[in-house]
Amino acid sequence: MVARPRTTGVRAAVVAVVASTSLLLTGTAAVASAATQRPSAAVAPRAASTFSPLKRGDRGTQVRTLQYALKKRGFRVAVNGRFGPLTHAAVRQFQRKKRLPVTGTVGVRTWKALGLNMPAPAPVATTTTTTLPVGTYRHPSAAVERWHSVALQVGWAEKDWKHLSCIIQRESKGNPNAKNASTAMGLMQILYRVHRVWVGPDPTILLDPATNLRFALKMFKGRGWKPWSSTNHLCDN
Repeated sequence: MVARPRTTGVRAAVVAVVASTSLLLTGTAAVASAATQRPSAAVAPRAASTFSPLKRGDRGTQVRTLQYALKKRGFRVAVNGRFGPLTHAAVRQFQRKKRLPVTGTVGVRTWKALGLNMPAPAPVATTTTTTLPVGTYRHPSAAVERWHSVALQVGWAEKDWKHLSCIIQRESKGNPNAKNASTAMGLMQILYRVHRVWVGPDPTILLDPATNLRFALKMFKGRGWKPWSSTNHLCDN
């Protein structure tokens, strides 16, 4: 039998070089991989999933929705968006009737017992701001321009913002709570008496800026700018 030469030392050296090279390569790849897997600051934050209870002293669209539901069930409350003593008393009466804890505060159980859908979760506040592209039209009134990003979020096209913002200025001057005796409500002054079939039983939802702009977009897709045409043609350019 022919004896094979001993190559243990050479082989060990080669293995060491290969291992070292492999470690260098994989180490670099690992760093690159870690860099690509880091969460980006631009990633949208998760929405808050908790329901904030409504209590005496609160105001807003959710309070109006609550009041409308109570009034619909025969309780004597004003639908004004203010959680005052009458609303507080009506909530306690309703809770007592439904054998719920009588607290006067509207939590998840009371809200659902009223047959109301849970509100959409609010996005978590961030320190980042949306930067519009250079050359994007901005309305000169800050009261109107503040609704620019909201309009885009609900589906309006950037190319329509100039015309849309002109209508908001003319109809409500950017005031989301604007309304008049003809039941025209919100940023786009949508006539509730005309559109109640698809708006629903609660007209106060039109005072929510995003909801108002969403319904306005639905009207726009069906009839263009015609619902907001005026004799002075102020926004026709």
